[in-house]
Amino acid sequence: MNVPDFKEVAQNLTDTQLALALETTGWQKFGGQANLYSRWRPTAASDTRSTGGLLLPQNHETEDYSDLLSQALAQAWNLGDERMRAILRRAATLHSLGDELKFHKEASSQKGTIPWTAGEDLHSGAKKSMLVAAKTRKSKSAYYGNSNNFLAKSFLDSVLMGQTEVGSYVVTAYAPPEEVFPERKVKPGDTIPLIGRHTGREITLGLVGVLEAARESVDEFEETGSTLAFVENVNRGFCYELTQAVRSLIRDSEGAEVEVELNSPEDLFTGRPTQRHKLEFSPSDYAALERAGNMLAATVNPQFVTVLGTVTLLERPKPGNPGVVRLDVLGGTQARKMRVRLKVDDYDMAVDAHRNNLGLRISGRQELEGKYYWLYDPQVLELVNIAPEQSSEPVNDEGQQEELF
Repeated sequence: MNVPDFKEVAQNLTDTQLALALETTGWQKFGGQANLYSRWRPTAASDTRSTGGLLLPQNHETEDYSDLLSQALAQAWNLGDERMRAILRRAATLHSLGDELKFHKEASSQKGTIPWTAGEDLHSGAKKSMLVAAKTRKSKSAYYGNSNNFLAKSFLDSVLMGQTEVGSYVVTAYAPPEEVFPERKVKPGDTIPLIGRHTGREITLGLVGVLEAARESVDEFEETGSTLAFVENVNRGFCYELTQAVRSLIRDSEGAEVEVELNSPEDLFTGRPTQRHKLEFSPSDYAALERAGNMLAATVNPQFVTVLGTVTLLERPKPGNPGVVRLDVLGGTQARKMRVRLKVDDYDMAVDAHRNNLGLRISGRQELEGKYYWLYDPQVLELVNIAPEQSSEPVNDEGQQEELF
């Protein structure tokens, strides 16, 4: 690696941290003036005239503090041993980025590349994993839906996306370890509550915890065939959304892993070993995660409703077969959109409703699966005249799968 940019490094650490690094790597403190500066030399360099020592500024209020600190870093690099250089290399790489999260997906494509859709799944899985980690800090649930969204979104807004890596493909994220995230929006003038607040480090460790729960749940199912762990590990953060996240990571892959490295100035400059956590998943885990997801989603209580809606999208493999329609709901349920799988005659009626700008009234069992509402055991009751300003969307009735489904 090239020599670090010491001016940039100096912007992201303090003289106290550098003093810890000097002490850890065997430097001695000699002389100086309290609250202004201290002088340091490597232990082996007893003759200060040959080295001149290192001047470390201590007064942050002086105009030349940053310049003097960058000069001290340069001297530490030049006079220090490989241990000191390793610390400074890491400081230059991480400086204030925070805890490092790497989402690695192994693909069969050329090294350093990934199929486009597999790459989209990798980014999606990384995002979902971090959202779940934040949501589980507030409460544990088999299915979250829109619950705990404020905390999760606040955390994600503070995460930085780093450079991708060859590996076959790695997405890197940096989470702020010391930033505090409240569970609810704090109004101007209010103080941040003492409870219901979580640090970035706590959420990052939460990610490790929920992934460990997922790994153990899948392992038990694959070894015993029992689904008991799926439910028992809900209190550790295992949930429907996490099964979706991990499935996205391993879909169209030869394996995936998540590696979390905890980085803070205290760890970096005291010489303590970096904490690393690694969780691996394989394509063979997909079926267990799918079953777990279906099981956890089923915990959402179904409702029997009669809804009125406009048909805005239709899809079926080919004419003459059953198909799926999407309704923009006008009434009968809190859901704004509803998906319904219809038999042939009812599907044809839905096509007529779409073409003639009519509403469709249907009864059935409403269930929430993921972020979509579905109506099962449907009974089409009638076509209904609706306001002419209702919008329509393209119909797909020739086997072309629509992305919205």
